[in-house]
Amino acid sequence: MMRKLKILNTIGKKYARPAKAILESCGEVDYAILSEREIRAKIADYDVLVIGLKPSIGREALSRAEKLKIIATATTGLDHIDEDYADSKGIKILSLKGETEFLNQVTGTAELAFGLMLDLMRNISASNDSVKHGRWSREEFIGHNLIDKTLGIVGFGRLWRMMAKFARGFSMKAIAFDPYVAGRVFKKLRVKRAGLSFLLKNSDIISLHLPLNHETENLFTSREFNQMKKSSYLINTSRGKVVNESDLLKSLKQKKIAGYATDVLTGEMDFNGNSRHHPLVEYSRVNKNLIITPHIGGATYESREATDILIAKKIREATRTMSSRPLGVKAGRG
Repeated sequence: MMRKLKILNTIGKKYARPAKAILESCGEVDYAILSEREIRAKIADYDVLVIGLKPSIGREALSRAEKLKIIATATTGLDHIDEDYADSKGIKILSLKGETEFLNQVTGTAELAFGLMLDLMRNISASNDSVKHGRWSREEFIGHNLIDKTLGIVGFGRLWRMMAKFARGFSMKAIAFDPYVAGRVFKKLRVKRAGLSFLLKNSDIISLHLPLNHETENLFTSREFNQMKKSSYLINTSRGKVVNESDLLKSLKQKKIAGYATDVLTGEMDFNGNSRHHPLVEYSRVNKNLIITPHIGGATYESREATDILIAKKIREATRTMSSRPLGVKAGRG
């Protein structure tokens, strides 16, 4: 007797239509936007779980996943999933990690990082808010040119390369730090290789493009801010915890750096739609040198559809053998 696979898609009905067709060819699909608590109550019934950047899927949810064989997430980072516990249960994680050829065509996060840089250096959001309140104060919002400025990029992955390309288009100089990338790669891309200390001291803008792990958590603390130019700006579209936000806030208040723009915050997975009381959000309400966006880096219509389709295809491939397995036979580690 064959059992139809059950798939829980927590992206909801907004899942791209072509991706829905692929997913529904794999089994019975339920679409519902759920909290982690709601997932814990339902997860026992499903073979496949499709999630985005949220909610987090931790040990408590996975301990109830009696039939779960696959977690699929359209993200490169996996810090929202307890990978070790999932592996111990033989649950396969499908993601965008390692999909280099595909990801080279997904430009949204790099475009946002560059947009945040422009916004911060030209006071675009602050001046727009001022006009909305009926003011017309040109002198208050004098900014800086990008031409001839030095962009320091920390993390030499695909987003780094996009940022370097964008920088050249604005006649900027680009330097980069990544101890795991060979020197020939820097030379090929016409980017100067730099140690972190040199980059901190010589960059006018620093852009972070790093995964979150034990090496990168709190990579930027007071020590790093003290090495930066007082006129420099920091852009973060990676993960909130890469920056020690308490030290950052002190550095902004003490004018150790000129400004910060971020698409990510520590604790954002627990906001439940309300970020009002986060210290950086509170500071940003009355200071124009801090810009925050709600993790929208990859959130473009084009990126969403492309990633939904890719993940759905990966699920289809992974479930082909599962769907031919008799009812009651569990999958092994994969």
